[in-house]
Amino acid sequence: MQPDSQILKYDIMVLGAGLGGLLCAAFLSKEGYRVGVVDKNKQIGGSLQSFSVKGHRFESAVHYVGSLNPNQTLFRIFNYLGILEELDLQKLDSTCFDEIIVGEERFQFAQGYELFQQKLTERFPHQREAIQDYLSYMRDVCLHFPLYNLENGDANLKSKVSQDSLADILDRFIQDSMLKAVLCGHHQLYAGVPDTTPFYLHALIQNSYIEGSYKFASGSAKLAKVLQDLIHDSGGKVYRNARVIRLKEEAGKIQELQMEDGRIFQADWFISNIAPGPSFDLLESKLIKPATRKRIAATPHTVSAAMLNIVLKKGVLPYVNHNRYYHRSEHIWDDLRPERSGHIQTFGVFYYQDSEEPGFASGLSVLVYRPFQEWLEWSNTFRTRGQPQSRGQEYENKKNELSREIISGLAHWIPDLASCIETSDLCTPLTYRDYLQIPEGSMYGFQKNVDDLANTTYTTRTKIPNLLLTGQNINLHGVLGVSVTAVLTCAEILGLDELLKKMKS
Repeated sequence: MQPDSQILKYDIMVLGAGLGGLLCAAFLSKEGYRVGVVDKNKQIGGSLQSFSVKGHRFESAVHYVGSLNPNQTLFRIFNYLGILEELDLQKLDSTCFDEIIVGEERFQFAQGYELFQQKLTERFPHQREAIQDYLSYMRDVCLHFPLYNLENGDANLKSKVSQDSLADILDRFIQDSMLKAVLCGHHQLYAGVPDTTPFYLHALIQNSYIEGSYKFASGSAKLAKVLQDLIHDSGGKVYRNARVIRLKEEAGKIQELQMEDGRIFQADWFISNIAPGPSFDLLESKLIKPATRKRIAATPHTVSAAMLNIVLKKGVLPYVNHNRYYHRSEHIWDDLRPERSGHIQTFGVFYYQDSEEPGFASGLSVLVYRPFQEWLEWSNTFRTRGQPQSRGQEYENKKNELSREIISGLAHWIPDLASCIETSDLCTPLTYRDYLQIPEGSMYGFQKNVDDLANTTYTTRTKIPNLLLTGQNINLHGVLGVSVTAVLTCAEILGLDELLKKMKS
């Protein structure tokens, strides 16, 4: 029996202070609940975390967000919470939020469907009708997901557009192979596999950026801080460096969280923002069947990634207010094929503006796919700033080798890049696994498969009535997807109609 001083009571407890967990806590706090949030890391935010290299800020994952123009979904969610003015949002270029480079050719993704279509048609005039029909269909698909539009519609509506793969729809509408490559040129946003990734996943994500693309000018960690402040101001608390070791279930309900340091948190409701597998690992309950645990363990994850964060010398590389996705050829999916070999084919490049010299970039983040299997030699190690375990010189050598390969690959388009670099730091799949508690450092959680959606998608509810799930493995990933999922999770407590009414008022 723990002393009373070690037992802390809240209305609702949230496991994991990533975006999904913080949003759930913020929604519930705003509606009058006293909410506690626990996170194993010193820095909260999950994928919202920022970090510094030689005093320069870099994003861990969230480089830009969509659906933030007035009255769009993410705008309404943040506006409901009253935090929009605090986020320091910067709109990306209206004529080009993403630049897709395939070989030597450059294509611009513009904001707003009219301009987006116009830009593509200028480059592919022979595909004018195909582009129009494709975009019309894509928008229609998005309407089949009511909650994505903050509507409480028929939950079965989405099943009508969930049977087609990305490749199915591209082949149906588009004949030009280069246009197909361009339309999927920012596939690092969902790490898709054309033959098995549902088209709706591509559509929902691409639509959100066409509708309104922004970045957090002072860093995505600002969003985590603003949400934490809202929770604290409402009488709740976010606990850092707080590791959960057990979810205790009795009489069919979760009774308490047991912490590594001996503290116990009791509540009426529990929400886990941790991936389903690690969440259920905290439970000894017979209500979670062995078949469920086996299914989760067998569900494949999206590929992992590495990120090279580059500090640039002052005044050497012009800043651009958009993102760039470089592909060596039309074969833009090669890095995702299991049999891949040879040079890296795809690079996502995200720019940071120098506050002292606004026309120039202070740094770059370069995203590349890397399979977790390449790092298995060190998979039994764990390293964060709070637990700085050394992985040895061979690990550092492998990081340096990959860094050189990335810089060399980008030199095809940025010839002087190497001479522009002051210093750099590489995040590996192990970095993402350890900081974000994501199995195998997966970019976006479970890999959805159009041929097996029942076994690759999960719901917010569990067999334990007062335990709910949220986060990128449930429903849809990304800032918008996780935000919508948080709405769905909290609707189990608050009621969906009432919550949506407030968000749309």
